Amino acid sequence: MLPVYTVTGFLDAGKTTFLNDLLNRRDWRDIRSLVVQFETGEEAFQSRYHNCEAITIPKKMLEQEPERIAELLCESLRDRETDEIWVEWNGVVPFSQLQSLLLQPSVRKLCKLRKVLHIADAENIESLLGRTGGALPEQIANSDFAAVRGVPSPDAFRRVRRLLRGINPGLKVYEAQANNDLYRQLFGQKEHPVNVFFLLVVFLAVLHFIAKPVLEFFGIPVNTVVNVFLGIILQAVPFLLIGVLLSSAIQVFVPQSFIERRFPKSIGAGTLVAVLAGFCLPVCDCASIPIFRSLVRKGIPLPVAITFMTVTPVINPVVILSTWYAFPGNLPVVVGRVCFGIIAAVLIGLIFAVLPPKGHVLSGGALDRLMCSCGCYEDAESVTTFKGKAGLFLRHSQTEFFSIGKYLVIGTFIASVFQVLGTGIFTAAQSGAGLAASIAIMMVMAFVLSLCSSSDAVIARSFANQFPMGAVMGFLVFGPMMDIKNVMMLSSGFSKRFIGRLLLTAFIVCFAVVFALAGLGGL
Repeated sequence: MLPVYTVTGFLDAGKTTFLNDLLNRRDWRDIRSLVVQFETGEEAFQSRYHNCEAITIPKKMLEQEPERIAELLCESLRDRETDEIWVEWNGVVPFSQLQSLLLQPSVRKLCKLRKVLHIADAENIESLLGRTGGALPEQIANSDFAAVRGVPSPDAFRRVRRLLRGINPGLKVYEAQANNDLYRQLFGQKEHPVNVFFLLVVFLAVLHFIAKPVLEFFGIPVNTVVNVFLGIILQAVPFLLIGVLLSSAIQVFVPQSFIERRFPKSIGAGTLVAVLAGFCLPVCDCASIPIFRSLVRKGIPLPVAITFMTVTPVINPVVILSTWYAFPGNLPVVVGRVCFGIIAAVLIGLIFAVLPPKGHVLSGGALDRLMCSCGCYEDAESVTTFKGKAGLFLRHSQTEFFSIGKYLVIGTFIASVFQVLGTGIFTAAQSGAGLAASIAIMMVMAFVLSLCSSSDAVIARSFANQFPMGAVMGFLVFGPMMDIKNVMMLSSGFSKRFIGRLLLTAFIVCFAVVFALAGLGGL
């Protein structure tokens, strides 16, 4: 469903200027937009990169033929591929008419209102509210943000902010001194990830002290759960930090033009590069996900990025050494894990190449896709000095670490509960199961235990007496690619539909590869 972003404001508030400045940015050139203007002013909308199509709806048609507007909008969406819709709403028409238009059955199936921005002129807003009827207050009341232009003094801004919040108490009001500031404020400022991270940690600590007596009364080993939780976190955090630093370096220091020019254009060559990079980077699954997100945002083909993310935590040097340590002298297990991991990862990437996902894999519309988690545009080429890039690198690293870290904490908590309370379920299910069932059981166990790939071989070795080695191999191959904490970390930047498909594809491919090849490898 296409996102609809709406810009409201009275006549000559600067709506068209805002759209021209935003949609003609260089980092917007690959976003295919449909601009629907319900009013025309002195300035016309023009697409510099010809990636935006604009249609103008006269006020007379809006008042007399709303059904015709719905037909026109649907025709425009059918005739061209569109990523998002931008609406410049008429400043003297109630916002409820746009809502009614978007709720018409033919339109509602195609798009959904995502965000509403109101642009206000500080010098005129007070007088306009007093003499323009109910259209302007209704627009303000339905907005998510408000940008106030032409603010003469801090006192004037505070006065306008009080006025706007009197109409819409929850409205986020920003002073727009320059367009770049406006973009950063409107689309980059969320609740700071550092605050969210520590609030989550405090919540878990309080929950522990409150719930511990009750849970222990029912025989639940709370201390064991906490110890397992801390063990996974302490293992994962160093690798997450490595991944975040590498991700931020790609984001800030590697220009988009360099990747477009140097990276292999074909899927085959790109996949080979992804596998070689997996061998070279000593990172676990916690580190590969932030790098994966940066690669996708930088324009690396999705199948290649998926191959990198799934293969790296299975075949990197640290994992190979840890597997050799856990299975001393058993070279077939070490070689089998590497070979099975490469085959499965390449197949997963090829599946996404042959059957690309519909819609956007990154969560949100273009605003969310093009904004860094630290609140600044990913067009880092605009920062030219080393000092500026270093500051951007540190800010991006800090924010991304805590942004992903909160999902790691949630996923680790869930995994620690399963480790303590749920392992017996899987081992009991193994009794009498064949090879196929044993592989599936061990893969599910790998998903819920959510072990770090740098140490999961030791745990897998402990299951070797209860499960056939083929099933243990399923544990070693699938677990690093997909587990609870990985899914939670992916949810910080990718759509639920994409995550679900990636999880299902990885499970099926890993099962098929291990089941088909385990016997051939003498496992």
